Amino acid sequence: MVYLSIQCASSSFKESVEANGVVFDPKLSSELRLLLDRYANILGFSFQDAVGLAFDISSGLKDSEAWSCNLIDWMNFLVFLNAWNLYSHEVDGDSNRHGTWLIVNSILKKYILDKVGSMGPLESSPGCDLPNLVLLVTEPIAWHILVIQSCARSLVPSGKRKKKGGPAENFNVQLSQELQESILSVCETIELVRQWLNQQIIKSDDYKSESILSSLLEDKEEGPGKVYRVLESLTSSTSDVDFGDRITRALQSWSATVISRKIICSQRTALSNFLKICDSKIKSLQALKAHL
Repeated sequence: MVYLSIQCASSSFKESVEANGVVFDPKLSSELRLLLDRYANILGFSFQDAVGLAFDISSGLKDSEAWSCNLIDWMNFLVFLNAWNLYSHEVDGDSNRHGTWLIVNSILKKYILDKVGSMGPLESSPGCDLPNLVLLVTEPIAWHILVIQSCARSLVPSGKRKKKGGPAENFNVQLSQELQESILSVCETIELVRQWLNQQIIKSDDYKSESILSSLLEDKEEGPGKVYRVLESLTSSTSDVDFGDRITRALQSWSATVISRKIICSQRTALSNFLKICDSKIKSLQALKAHL
């Protein structure tokens, strides 16, 4: 679907495609439409109902709880839908030919910012929703960036001067504006993710360790404190007879301080790698915007 989306997006301005000597096979658009049908069915909707729900949620007419269990899949569906609609113009009619741009930009931004806002400090919730945030950036956001890049390449014919004036040039200007708005929206979204990542990374290891250890030592019925107390009791009462030599040695060498340090080290590596991904995406978008 990513490949077909790129092909549809790069053919969104047919005059440029023809001027570049590229022949687009309409069957690719039909194939993407068929896959979108199947994708919507996987999400539990018909294609038309899925599109209608996206428009309703985007405009605030319906609650977004219907997406809560399949958020990543829904975001991917919207990105692929927008790419297909750029070529087909079938979804939102003649009065608003690129409404799907607005839906993708606004919904991606809303849900990613909601995710960042709900996560809180990693040291107080090491099992937080970071993997889903990473997926939102590395899947739907990444696919959306590919669509933007492909669409941008269709704007200016290579090796041939653009014709001045007329509806084609007006469409060209409109598409350029929509691309710039999309680039700005995606950059703002990723920048807020970057800010959150930097806030987590710059905290001292001692502060993070103290936060993790304090949560382990909390005397509550549920949570990490309960797990800690179970392990602590096992380390003081185990023998080779109970669990075997290897498990006993592992339990006896268990230390909350050592574990907290390992958690911090793993988090730092994951956050740093994620930050590099965000930096790379912002850099590529800024370079693209400079050429529009």
